[in-house]
Amino acid sequence: DRRIFCMSSDGDMNEGSTWEAIMFAAQEKLSNLTLIIDYNRVQALGHSEDVIDLRDLKTRLEAFGWAVAEIDGHNVEEIYNTLSKVPFDEKKPSAVIAYTVKCKGIPELEDTVKSHYKFVADEDMERVIKEIEEA
Repeated sequence: DRRIFCMSSDGDMNEGSTWEAIMFAAQEKLSNLTLIIDYNRVQALGHSEDVIDLRDLKTRLEAFGWAVAEIDGHNVEEIYNTLSKVPFDEKKPSAVIAYTVKCKGIPELEDTVKSHYKFVADEDMERVIKEIEEA
């Protein structure tokens, strides 16, 4: 009778244990489970298509027995409206693929692999916060 939300990244989708859990959840019809995937296409070792290309993630999840929605992960209203509709199917777990841009609003880090390792220096913090607010 409780909802369970699990956040994941597109990089996590490279793991075999992730897909084992996805198969198990579908088999057990865990309709109280919602998987939210931050799909920014940038992983610690490179861009997703260069590491392990997920191609059509929605189709893959549906083939594994999940009900899937795709959203703009930067649109708060769309996130709220989508999550308000779970479960999408009373007999399936739900997945939300949230398409995002890694470090959106910070020009020197946006959509870059180095954003996994670089920190913002104290003297740049005020500028970076302003850039994010204006994005």
